Amino acid sequence: MDLNFYRFELAWTVGHPREAVFDALVRIDEYPNWWPDYRRVERIDEEAVSIALRSSLPYTLRVTNRFVVRDAAGGHFRLALDGDIAGWIDFAVTDRGDGSTGVHITQECTARKKLLRVFAPVARRAFAHNHALTMRRGHQGLDRLLAAAPRH
Repeated sequence: MDLNFYRFELAWTVGHPREAVFDALVRIDEYPNWWPDYRRVERIDEEAVSIALRSSLPYTLRVTNRFVVRDAAGGHFRLALDGDIAGWIDFAVTDRGDGSTGVHITQECTARKKLLRVFAPVARRAFAHNHALTMRRGHQGLDRLLAAAPRH
């Protein structure tokens, strides 16, 4: 088993319409406004941003996110990840039929940051737990953002 390879899969339920959820999620450059672990996002071009991410553990990940799929009608987008981690993250946003939206997130990546690679044998579980906390805060932040937005 490659200790530097990670696969994460999770599902969120968000009590807001699919279009609003999708629109918020594809505006990555606005994540620092509602997702506290996104410390900095800088636009590179129309398809890519450079991010600095820091969660509960004392390290920052620097990653370029580049859209490889962006399908608003289908509720799907995928980002290629490059930098301290390399791989991809996929978002599938679906109408649940009850006024809420399902967000299915799948991520596969390999750690490139030296600190993560060196400590993977003893800290892999802590790194995965850190990722789970980041994602939980993202889910909560998205809920708060959309709750504060006027409904049309």
